[in-house]
Amino acid sequence: MANKKTNQKTIIVGLIAALIFVVLGVTVFSYALETFDVKAEELGAQEHQIWTAPFADYTVGGSDSQWIALAVGVTATLLLFGVGFGVAKVLKKRGKQ
Repeated sequence: MANKKTNQKTIIVGLIAALIFVVLGVTVFSYALETFDVKAEELGAQEHQIWTAPFADYTVGGSDSQWIALAVGVTATLLLFGVGFGVAKVLKKRGKQ
């Protein structure tokens, strides 16, 4: 049972760490959102779109609010965690059979 408890703690700590990185990314490091675009223009690189993202440049249209960016980041992190956790559970069940 101790192993299961350790795994649960590891998962919770990892999820909390991911959410902290989202908060830091949105609030502290978001002042330089266009750094790569600026450098690419300076070097003469051109963009060739191969896929259309649902949220262009990781933003929600018509809003520049940090609160909305934070909500999108937290929601995406939790969604990815849920999908990954679900896939892990399915694979674990298949491994036992």
